[in-house]
Amino acid sequence: MRAPICEVCLKTDDILCPADEKKLQEGIISELDVKIARLLYKLLGDADIEFKRAVEAGDLIVIMVGEGDVPLAIGKGGKNIKLLMRELGKRIRVIEGREIKGTDDVKKLATDLFYPASIFGVNVVYKPNGGQYYKVLVLQRDKNKLPEKPEVLENILTQITGKDAKIAFI
Repeated sequence: MRAPICEVCLKTDDILCPADEKKLQEGIISELDVKIARLLYKLLGDADIEFKRAVEAGDLIVIMVGEGDVPLAIGKGGKNIKLLMRELGKRIRVIEGREIKGTDDVKKLATDLFYPASIFGVNVVYKPNGGQYYKVLVLQRDKNKLPEKPEVLENILTQITGKDAKIAFI
């Protein structure tokens, strides 16, 4: 299993090696990343899966894994997710983590995150003060299909992309 912390740290509880401790102090990884990486390692062992990072907002934790690793992370019949939900006490979504290069990447990310609601598109909105944010367009008829409150989903998208994200219903 590939994770943001080394294999030794995956196998041990409560303590991190100096290199991983430094990553934690600098904000490259979070406490949640460490906790989820260790839980996934206990569930999956040395399976060929890549855990990238986890973000949390409200009652939802989003786990980002490598390309094609979503089924393995979820497990047969959702058993891995059920165990993680029991352990963490929160709802969990597993999506493919990707590098954000443009609106197409944000749209794919939002599509995975907002499922079963469908995404109409993603725009970059430029603010008068020079800033910018992503505006995710969701069809009005899908408003009730969102897996979580719009504010929570906006928060998660903002954490993942590093730019503000707003949801607009059309």
